Amino acid sequence: MKCTKLCFLILCFMMCLNSAWADQLVALDAKLDIICGQEKLTRVGSAKTDVVTQAVELYAGDLLETLRESKATLVYGDGTIMRIKERTLVEVQPLSIKVFKGKTWYKFTKRGSEFKIETPTLVAGIRGTEFEVAVGSRKRTSLSVTEGAVAARSRLSKRALLVRAGFATHCDTDSDLVKPYKFNAELKKAEWSEADWQPKAESEYQLFLRYMNLKYEYGENDARTEEARKAHEKFKAVEKK
Repeated sequence: MKCTKLCFLILCFMMCLNSAWADQLVALDAKLDIICGQEKLTRVGSAKTDVVTQAVELYAGDLLETLRESKATLVYGDGTIMRIKERTLVEVQPLSIKVFKGKTWYKFTKRGSEFKIETPTLVAGIRGTEFEVAVGSRKRTSLSVTEGAVAARSRLSKRALLVRAGFATHCDTDSDLVKPYKFNAELKKAEWSEADWQPKAESEYQLFLRYMNLKYEYGENDARTEEARKAHEKFKAVEKK
């Protein structure tokens, strides 16, 4: 009897905690569009990870990770755009983005210098611009500006460095930012061209990739895996007709 009462009290306590935590969630003024493939989404305050293939509501502190051969865009209410390449992990906040690994691209319009991009080695303040931030496997961060200017500093230094259009910089975990150097801005723009970031109808390979990603993440017998398998098989059957 005592054990039953104790379990009931613990359950009530956990329900109250979940309710209180839900009330504290801060919805982001941003829309997630998955261009192709899938995103792993870990809700703030939760250890549970889900694989999503379509737009979902985001909250401050959510973690997003693009899976292989996947990419997504994050569009804020003021028109600010963030593009996320495959195998990239970020944390979203109302006034900042934390990039833990991978490649991201930004086009800022009205947010101004209060918005920040943070990586394990670098912090960048925004002044209305277009640029790429890439974080390598050893935490080296590179910043490449194609339009406008970005004020950046390494986490080892309080000294800000202004990086203008056509210039790039980088730093490691144990070093300061290097002096800005020129790079091929047109080639970088082509890498992030608008045409490559428009949603397209899924191909058989993309459906198969979704099935394999879900199978790896949740197992063969999970309902989500089974749904993806059926979608792939249905596509193949239609193509054969």
